[in-house]
Amino acid sequence: YLPRICNHCLNPGCVAACPAGAIYKRGEDGIVLVSQEKCRAWRMCISGCPYKKVYYNWSTGKSEKCILCFPRLESGQPPACFHSCVGRIRYLGILLYDADRIQETATLPDEELVEAQREMIQDPFDPQVIAAARASGVSDALIDAAQKSPVYKFVKLWKLALPLHPEFRTLPMLFYVPPMMPVLANVEKGAYNVAGADQEGLGAMLSSLEQARMPLRYMASLFSAGNEKVVEEVYRKLIAVRVFKRGETVKDYSTDEVKQALAAGGTTAEEVEAIFRLTALPTFDERFVVPPLAREQAIEQTLDPFSHKPAAGFGFREAPKRRF
Repeated sequence: YLPRICNHCLNPGCVAACPAGAIYKRGEDGIVLVSQEKCRAWRMCISGCPYKKVYYNWSTGKSEKCILCFPRLESGQPPACFHSCVGRIRYLGILLYDADRIQETATLPDEELVEAQREMIQDPFDPQVIAAARASGVSDALIDAAQKSPVYKFVKLWKLALPLHPEFRTLPMLFYVPPMMPVLANVEKGAYNVAGADQEGLGAMLSSLEQARMPLRYMASLFSAGNEKVVEEVYRKLIAVRVFKRGETVKDYSTDEVKQALAAGGTTAEEVEAIFRLTALPTFDERFVVPPLAREQAIEQTLDPFSHKPAAGFGFREAPKRRF
């Protein structure tokens, strides 16, 4: 199962396709929204979104999409689908990126897209990045949230999370950690034998990556525009986490086998432990790092926030509806 919501892309196809200019990407948080006042039902956004995450409401004659529950975010709460996820597999956090590199990144060959998008995401601990962010109007609270962001760790630091179909070149900002599927195996004389387990010397519980039930080529077609090397590096690191923790708890892997797995994954014991902690044992505040969005900063450029607050009302005076 592949859970999919709007990716709130850096280069949104729906924004470019709308003739009425009704779709826009918010500057304060990057959420892509459809203005129900400006929408004129051209429906170009439906064909323009390669992920098919814009829908047309035939009752109101307006296009609608995922709003990432921005009213909840503005009050410090995570979006509803994140909050209610029983499996606790969703994480929310701030990413700082270099907007000047969007065009350059989107025009690269397919095999370079994933790494280029990682390079576009900036290190929130870098003093130069912090200075540039402050110069661009990013508050210290947002910078602090970016430093605590679990998404930054998965995407940039550990390089485990990958964008869905980067070949669409919309630069999606929703990332996925590929699943650890069960490995190929059979039962011989009552014993559970894993196919190809001896190829890596990691014991009978792991098969070689090439023998996994979910082919690398298929996963690469989903998450890396066909670049199997990127997906293989992710799986090597995930296998290293599995081997390290099993060797630590069950103790059926030798120290040499654990070191071999860590070397194959290009990781260290400290990084593996951090990945395990954030994946299996995170607290609510570690999974969802929601900064104060400070909507008043966008409002005060044209209007006094205290005047805006009682005058803005609760939305439309008349509900959206079809005129014919």
